[in-house]
Amino acid sequence: MEETKSKKILMIDDDPDFIDAVTPILKSALYEVVTATNPKEGKDVILSEKPDLILLDIMMDSLFDGFSLCHAIKTSKDFKDVNDTPVIFVSAVKELTGSRFQFDGTDQGMVGPDDYIDKPVKPDDLLARIAKLLEK
Repeated sequence: MEETKSKKILMIDDDPDFIDAVTPILKSALYEVVTATNPKEGKDVILSEKPDLILLDIMMDSLFDGFSLCHAIKTSKDFKDVNDTPVIFVSAVKELTGSRFQFDGTDQGMVGPDDYIDKPVKPDDLLARIAKLLEK
């Protein structure tokens, strides 16, 4: 009987509190968790770990870090082995401003995420969205 390998989720977020809060939620659902705290580190971890799904903060060093990294993951030859990896944007913009991020990447010719979730995340909602994307 083949052992089911746990799915690997990469969190790329510059907020250590968010990573600390979400890691146990993911581990409780038996996911393997790897993390990166900035886009450059995220790129390295994506290529070395080949995660099954990526939780990506939109705003890190600059406003568009998440957008440009997501576009690269989905379209760049550098990431050809992981172009199909689901990406979920995670953002505190709504919490900070009261409304969702209004940037539409397709207007800029950018490929966007598979899903979008607002911080603070609700554990059940997060796990349901992850499960749905991993079933595809």
